[in-house]
Amino acid sequence: MQIEVKDLKDNKKSLSIEIPKEEVDKKLAKTYATVLTSAAIPGFRKGKASLKILKLYYGKDIKKQVAEELVDEYYQKAIGEKDLKVAPSPEIKEVEVEEGKPLKFEAIVETFAKFNIGEYKGIEIEREKSEVSKDDIEAVLERRREELAELIPVNNRPSIKGDLLTADYHIEIDGKVAKELKNQKLVLGKTPVPKGWEKELTGVKKGDVREIREKAKSEKSKEVLYKFVVKDVQERRLLALDDDFAKKLGDFESLAKAKEKIKAELEEMARFYEEENLRRTVIDKILKNSDIEAPASLIKRFSDYYKSMNKDMSEEESKKLAEENIKKELIVDEIAKKEKIKATDEEISRRKSQITRKEISQEDIREDLKKEKVLKFLIDNAKIKDKAKKAIITPEEENKLSSDKKGSIIIP
Repeated sequence: MQIEVKDLKDNKKSLSIEIPKEEVDKKLAKTYATVLTSAAIPGFRKGKASLKILKLYYGKDIKKQVAEELVDEYYQKAIGEKDLKVAPSPEIKEVEVEEGKPLKFEAIVETFAKFNIGEYKGIEIEREKSEVSKDDIEAVLERRREELAELIPVNNRPSIKGDLLTADYHIEIDGKVAKELKNQKLVLGKTPVPKGWEKELTGVKKGDVREIREKAKSEKSKEVLYKFVVKDVQERRLLALDDDFAKKLGDFESLAKAKEKIKAELEEMARFYEEENLRRTVIDKILKNSDIEAPASLIKRFSDYYKSMNKDMSEEESKKLAEENIKKELIVDEIAKKEKIKATDEEISRRKSQITRKEISQEDIREDLKKEKVLKFLIDNAKIKDKAKKAIITPEEENKLSSDKKGSIIIP
């Protein structure tokens, strides 16, 4: 294979690649032989047509397929041989395959202006170890009591803390309705709600209407009005923590057995979150100490995808997320190359048998496995210091956490 590299503007390069005619002819012959055994051609039994007839009917399509496969194979070899860090989806001019001739093609690639990854062995990281306590188990049981509470209609008194309210409400901004919601449920004193709502909805009865007026935070608006129509008030009667309650939880023979099961599940979740946190922490540390400049076109492509998946995401947020994830993927790929880490065919086959989704490709499985193995390698080679952490926190405590910590905790 001959490779000629030319520098272009804006961190782009031109790769002129020539594949020897011997490789082209070998690939063509192999593809013709494969197609010939199963080709359906009018006037011939399946697989019985001659090579000449096959070329007449399918020669153009076969050559196109061979061209695509050869270009992909030798393009990958070329960027590897020249050790180029390039953005995916190169611009490749249309090529044609001819028997007895070398295949020449040009690939325009966008390279990384800066690509230096930081030290990745011996990284110092903390592992947040969650030891499940009796209090944690009790917290889960209490949460389940709340969920399984008996609901009793309240007709002879106003609402109090602990009652379940069902209400319709709408929001008006400067006299115009901005949002309407029906049959919304909240538990007074339990469900997190904006300041002022709970006070206004305590002491109400079915059919009552309540309004809360606030000064708008936006400079473009003056006032926000929340209007509530109480549809129902129900008292929540909690069940006793006994063996009968355990049966309602999952047909446990006793409360003690239910507690054993809860403890085992919490410990399994704790170990899962520990590993997730380790993986995130180690790659974040490497990223912090790396100097990588992702191509603007690649950032835009990823950013547009994130915004299409989340309409509420701002341009700034999507670009930041795109740049961060691109750099992390590049770090994983570079470490995999340096340490010769890759998924074996046996591992891919085993993982494929465990996946029910048909649309996932073998290449996606290969990449997922490679990433998992790289992260395991990094953790195995890290200096880990254990730090105690609460296993259980409440939803209210979770709301106070920064977004990067959410999802890495256990909530009853």
